[in-house]
Amino acid sequence: MSYCVNCGVELEKACKACPLCDTPVINPREKSMDNEIPAYPTNLSIPKSTNKPYLCFVLSLIILIPSLVLIILNTVFFGNPVLKYIIGGFVVAWVWFLFPLLWKKPIPAVTVFFDAFTLMAYFWFYRFCGDDTGWVYGIAFPTVICLWAIANLFLFWKRKPRSKSAISVAVLGAINVMTFVIEMTMSVFFLKKLQIVISLVMTACCVSLMIFFIVLEKSKRMKAWVQRKFFI
Repeated sequence: MSYCVNCGVELEKACKACPLCDTPVINPREKSMDNEIPAYPTNLSIPKSTNKPYLCFVLSLIILIPSLVLIILNTVFFGNPVLKYIIGGFVVAWVWFLFPLLWKKPIPAVTVFFDAFTLMAYFWFYRFCGDDTGWVYGIAFPTVICLWAIANLFLFWKRKPRSKSAISVAVLGAINVMTFVIEMTMSVFFLKKLQIVISLVMTACCVSLMIFFIVLEKSKRMKAWVQRKFFI
C-alpha cells in the first residue's frame, strides 16, 4: 500500500493522483498500473431504463407548458374554438410517442391498440363538438379500424424472424390494402357509389415491386449483387 508524499493519505493501487491534494503518485517499485481498473470512475453512466422516463418527463413538459399558456390566453383574450382540436392533437401525439417511454418493455400489440383507441377518441371528440358532416363514421373510423387490424396481423406475422425482402412484400401488400379501403370509403361517402380507380394503379405498382422482392429472395446471385451494390 502506498501513501501520498505530500499529505500522507493512504492510496489505492490504481490511483495516479492523490484524491485529497491531487499530488501525482509515482512509485518506481510497483508494476505499471496502466491496465488496472481505476479506483474511482471517470465517466458517469446513466442506465437506459432511467433515461426513458426522464426523456418522457422533459418532452411532456415541452407539450404541457405551451398548451396551458394557449388555454389561458384563449380563455381570456381570443376564444378561438380551433384550440380544442390543437390540444387534442397534442394528447394524441403524447400517447403515440411519449407514453411507450414509460414502459420498461413496450408490447407492440398493446401500443398499437392505445394508438388506434386514442385516434378514434379524438375523432369522436371532433364529432361530439358538432363539427362533423358524417366523415368521422364514414371515413375516419373504418380507416383506423382497418389500419389497426393490418398492424396487428403484421405484428403477429413478424413474431418469427423474416427477411428484408419478405418484410418489403408484406409492407407493400398492406399499403395496397389500405389504398383500397381509403378509396372505397371516400367514394361511398362523397360519390354515394363504389368506384375504384386509383387503387388499381397502386395495385399495379405494388405487385410489380412485390414480384421484384420475391425474385430477389429466391435468387441468391441477385441478392448478393444487390447487397454489394447498395451495401445492405
